[in-house]
Amino acid sequence: MPSIRAKFVNRLLRMTVRRHWRPDTDVPEVRRRSARIERLLERGAPSIPIEPVTVGGRPAHWYGAPELAVTGGTLLYLHGGAFCLHLPQVYGRLANSLSAATGMRVLLPDYRLAPEHRFPAAIEDCFAAYRWLVDRGVASRGFAVAGDSAGGNLTLVTLMQARDAGLPLPDCAAALSPVTDATMSGASTTYNEPADPMFSGQAMELLPGVYCPDADRADPRISPLFGDWRGLPPLLFHACSTEMLLDDSVRAQDRARAAGVAAELRVWRELPHVFHAFHVIPESREGIGDVARFVHAHTARRPALAGPGSPAAAGTWAEPGRPVSDETRAGT
Repeated sequence: MPSIRAKFVNRLLRMTVRRHWRPDTDVPEVRRRSARIERLLERGAPSIPIEPVTVGGRPAHWYGAPELAVTGGTLLYLHGGAFCLHLPQVYGRLANSLSAATGMRVLLPDYRLAPEHRFPAAIEDCFAAYRWLVDRGVASRGFAVAGDSAGGNLTLVTLMQARDAGLPLPDCAAALSPVTDATMSGASTTYNEPADPMFSGQAMELLPGVYCPDADRADPRISPLFGDWRGLPPLLFHACSTEMLLDDSVRAQDRARAAGVAAELRVWRELPHVFHAFHVIPESREGIGDVARFVHAHTARRPALAGPGSPAAAGTWAEPGRPVSDETRAGT
C-alpha cells in the first residue's frame, strides 16, 4: 500500500493536474501549472551545488563532485516533462539524489522542448550529449544512462542510435515510467485511465500532438517499443500499477528480453507517475535506491555514498517494488 504522503500527493495531482486536462489545454498553461507545483514541492529546499556546462551547443548541468566521474563513473540523466517542459528544481534535486545514491557524477542536459522545437530536436540534443560524454572517455569507466517519462523514451532512443552509430554503449540504463509507444496502443491507457492520478485520455492525445504532430507515431525514434532492441545494455524499467503508461514498460521489457537483452521491471502499487521525483514521499528514496542497486550491479563500482536515496539512507533493499505479474498485465 502507498504511504500516507503518497496518497496525499496523488490527491494533489488529481486536483492540480489531472482535472485540468481539456481539449483546449495549451503548452503555456501546462508550463504555468507545472511551475506552481514545482514551487510548492520545492518550497524551502536547500540550495544544491551545480556546475553549468555547454554540451553540443545546449546548456547542461553537472551534479556531484568532479572526482566522482573517476571514482564512481558518470550517469547521463534525461529529464521528463512530456517533451514540452522542464522543472529544473525538481530534476536538480533528483539528479543530486541519484549522484548520492550511485556515487556517480550526473549530467542533466537541457534539451530543446516542443512545440517551439518539435521532433526530432530533443533526440538530436540527447544524442549530442551522449556523444559528448563518449568523446570524453566516460565509457572507459562506469557509465549509465537513465531518464523518466519522455526522458525514458529519449533514453531508449539514444541507446538505439548509439548502437547504430557504433559508439560504445553504457554498462546499463534505467527507464522510469517511460513513454515507449506514442500510438497509445497499450491496454493500460484504457483500463488505468480512471485510476491514474496525473494523466487522462485527453492528456494522452494532446501531448504527442505537441511533440510530433506531422510524424508517424509508430516511428521507432518516437515509439522505441517498435524499434530494434538487439544489442542494448541491461535495462531496468520502473512503473506504477495505476498509471496509464504501465503497459509501455511491460511491453518494453518483453521486447527487450525477446531480443536477448537482460531486462528487469519493477512495479510499485498506487504511486504517482515518476514518484522518484516527489522527494516528500518515502517511496522516492526506495525507487532511487533501486536504480542505484541496478547500476552498481552492472558497473561493479564502489558502494554508494551515504545520502538521500542511498542504501544507507533508505535502510534496506527488501522489495522496493515488485516484479511484474500476470495480474498486473491483466490490469487487476
